[in-house]
Amino acid sequence: MCAKSGDVQVSQFPWSLAFADGTRVEVTGQTGGDFPRPEYPMDAAVKPGDCVKGKIMFPVPEGKHPDRVIYAPDDGDLSAEWSVPKG
Repeated sequence: MCAKSGDVQVSQFPWSLAFADGTRVEVTGQTGGDFPRPEYPMDAAVKPGDCVKGKIMFPVPEGKHPDRVIYAPDDGDLSAEWSVPKG
């Protein structure tokens, strides 16, 4: 996540995965459940021109492949979607 202008507050919770059948999965949270602990900044302020990166864990059902990654914070100011390539 990079900030082009203005301070941006980041966390792992605005992220989700969407599937072709319309279902979505949310992040596993800070503990990661049975997964490794997520390594994405929580409640971090990102200044203009700065970026943060990390890993976020999602519980993907066996046999399913996500179509897209969705970033949709509660304030609705910044939202984006990315296609997930198969393979």
